[in-house]
Amino acid sequence: MSKTVEIKPTTRHEGHTNLVLTVDDEGIVESGAYHSVTPVRGFEKFLAGKVAEFAPIAVSRFCGVCPTAHSVSSVEAIERACNMEPTKDGLILRELTALGNKMHSHALHQFLISPDYVPEADRAQVIKRIQEMRKIGQYFVDVIGGEAIHPPNVKIGGMAKNITPDAKNKLIDRAKNYLELAEVQCDYMMGLFNEGKLVDGTQIPEKLGYHDYPLLATSLTYGDITRFDYSQVTELSPFTEYPKEIALLACSNIPKYKGSLVEVGPRARMATFENFKETKGALGIHKARALEMAHYANRALKLLDELNTNGAPYNTAPVVGDGETIGIGAIEAARGHNVHTAIVGKDGRIADYTAIVATTWNIPVIGRATVGQHYKFAEHVVRAYDPCISCATHMIAKDYDGNTVDEKIFQ
Repeated sequence: MSKTVEIKPTTRHEGHTNLVLTVDDEGIVESGAYHSVTPVRGFEKFLAGKVAEFAPIAVSRFCGVCPTAHSVSSVEAIERACNMEPTKDGLILRELTALGNKMHSHALHQFLISPDYVPEADRAQVIKRIQEMRKIGQYFVDVIGGEAIHPPNVKIGGMAKNITPDAKNKLIDRAKNYLELAEVQCDYMMGLFNEGKLVDGTQIPEKLGYHDYPLLATSLTYGDITRFDYSQVTELSPFTEYPKEIALLACSNIPKYKGSLVEVGPRARMATFENFKETKGALGIHKARALEMAHYANRALKLLDELNTNGAPYNTAPVVGDGETIGIGAIEAARGHNVHTAIVGKDGRIADYTAIVATTWNIPVIGRATVGQHYKFAEHVVRAYDPCISCATHMIAKDYDGNTVDEKIFQ
């Protein structure tokens, strides 16, 4: 006889979520519903009418873990809405800032899963290495972006300022150091993942986290708008995917691409661009994320070699649109495909703004990926995706009659 198991809150990730599982008498998950319960903040609504330059500053406040991904997606959306070309060196600096954020974020995730996989005897040394990697990632964002958490230098048209030759050389040295650390860390974690056991010796089920949904990625390290067709995106109410009692609590929409739920993130990128073979299972995501860290450092070194520190950091053209063109910014954040759209009026103000962030794509997939295994492994599926829930909370929950569930939290 089926029974319901609720895990709330799920742990060791950003934000607040519930995981509601239907399990059989043996504890095997028959259905899983993962959903955000982080209160709505309404960014898209309060951006309407604001000057376009405010948007990238505001949306970086979606989150303190991956703020750069949102500010970068935002400026690219606005640039396309205004038919503006950023400068060459501005784009290089922007991508370097985004890389620094991912270098930090992936290392942070290794810290969060260390209690699951890293033996106690090794943990201090592993965490020390992880912290060194995080520092380097944050250094990139601080030096180029202007601040490690919410980088103010990300600017429509490029970046607010270029860096000095001395700063460039320091960044090269740190990128080389990161690459060395990442290779050691990747080798170490791969050994643990290949053992297929948790730190207490529990065998991880071979098919833990399996699902059949397609993967979506546009670039290995940054983003390629030509590989993404926004007309194929649909956003649905939680009522289309969840039982009513769960849908009423869910604080994010359900996005689909070409009519299907999709997985985004490290595995999607590695499978699409690096011929990564483990396209199913929670451990496959962990392995892809570990492998990506070296790719980020190598890409940073290539970009630093190309950077002209005397180049123009940004396009000085006015930020004005036609009030009709939808600009799309599609960037690969640490957690996956991150989409912002903007319409800018002739007065330079935001006429419309939307965001489908990386974790929003993954939320419904995470619940489905718990099916078929014992519920005691369900949180390990959640952690594999490294969800960032505050980023994903961008809707107002309503009941079947169209009434807002709780008006006061929006006033």
